[in-house]
Amino acid sequence: MDELRLHQGTVWRWNRAIYDPAQGGHLRIEMRALPAGPTVIDMLANAAFLIGLSLWLAGQDERWTYALPFERADHNFYRAAQHGLSGRLIAEVVPAARQGLVTAGVAAEEADGLLDVISARAATGQTGAVWQRTTLSAAEQRHDRERALAIMLDRYLSYSGTGLPVHTWPIAS
Repeated sequence: MDELRLHQGTVWRWNRAIYDPAQGGHLRIEMRALPAGPTVIDMLANAAFLIGLSLWLAGQDERWTYALPFERADHNFYRAAQHGLSGRLIAEVVPAARQGLVTAGVAAEEADGLLDVISARAATGQTGAVWQRTTLSAAEQRHDRERALAIMLDRYLSYSGTGLPVHTWPIAS
């Protein structure tokens, strides 16, 4: 409980463990993937991926947790935190997320469409943060920092208004 109290809401903001001592104690995981946009389709894809994978994991035999050694989970966690999409992880999780969604009653076509966004984002390596940093860097080649930030923000607002997923946004110089 000391570890939970230390990290509650301070370290892992997107997935937060909550403990409620009422009625003998209750532990739950709060999933906060939706605000990670930048577009509605990106938010839906994030939520579908997280929920589908969570549903798949919940449906696994209890012995599955023993099949994934802590060292492997620890390795994946730190590779993802340090290297983002370019981190080498030891897992194939998109098919598991699809299975979780379809088993829960989501139409296969809808699950595929949302999870295709996740797969394409991973394949291109372009997240919202990567797009922002790359666009800002390109703008700073021709403008001072304040103007470059304004250019990046203007393009961000323009592209997010199209509804296209962030992995498809062009990097303009």
